[in-house]
Amino acid sequence: MYKILFFLKKEHDDSVLDHFKNVTLKLLSDIAGTEIRLGKIESNLLSEVKYSHYCEIIARSKEEMDRLMNTKAGKELNKDLMEFHNFITTYSIDYSN
Repeated sequence: MYKILFFLKKEHDDSVLDHFKNVTLKLLSDIAGTEIRLGKIESNLLSEVKYSHYCEIIARSKEEMDRLMNTKAGKELNKDLMEFHNFITTYSIDYSN
């Protein structure tokens, strides 16, 4: 299993959250082929960087995720994330080992 985790930093205005909900989540859903839901982070006391929201996409393997991220929606997502990378942190997790 392979996941990409998306954390939205707390220091943002409503337009960033609106964009994430209306554009980024739609692209993630298109990539995953299923609805991606946004979770609200209730607490992250041990983290220096504070986050407000979280979501993830899952694939069976890194190779499958690479294929998904090279689709039209995946390329649009990468372009979209570059527009507001200061407001987001991503982690890629490989569970195959």
